[in-house]
Amino acid sequence: MESNNFDQARKTLQPLLNADPQNAWYLDLATDIDLGQKKTSDAINRLKNARELRTNPVLQLNLANALLQGGQPGEAATILNRYTFTYKEDGNGWDLLAQAEGALGNRDQELAARAESMALVGQLEQAISLLSSASSQVKLGSLQQARYDARIDQLRDLQARFRPYQKM
Repeated sequence: MESNNFDQARKTLQPLLNADPQNAWYLDLATDIDLGQKKTSDAINRLKNARELRTNPVLQLNLANALLQGGQPGEAATILNRYTFTYKEDGNGWDLLAQAEGALGNRDQELAARAESMALVGQLEQAISLLSSASSQVKLGSLQQARYDARIDQLRDLQARFRPYQKM
């Protein structure tokens, strides 16, 4: 979107946001405009001050995205780890978590988040492969490796259960 389109959108949204500054839909839209104009700190501040932040998953995801775009992947990863624990079936959360972990250099956790995203869309073989890679990158015998290996076993069981329904 061109800059003047963002300006027009902000101009249209501002009276609504002034009238109802805690409206989650307006906050979501304002965040999109801020991020489109590279005003990440404005988006972050607005979202951190939102009353419904703790209970509204859209605002949580928006804050994590703004933090990630604003160069704060650590804080984004903290939010996204909680988010994906609560909203396990949200691919957007897993995709953002993978980006945050990648930015932090946590390759195994990045791969694990990508694997969960793949598993959500039924790409179990790719998910297993990513988790195997994640498992090989952590300390042998560690709790993290056991966690990755247990998830691989779960996905293999799921894969076996659905095998009769797949096209040959």
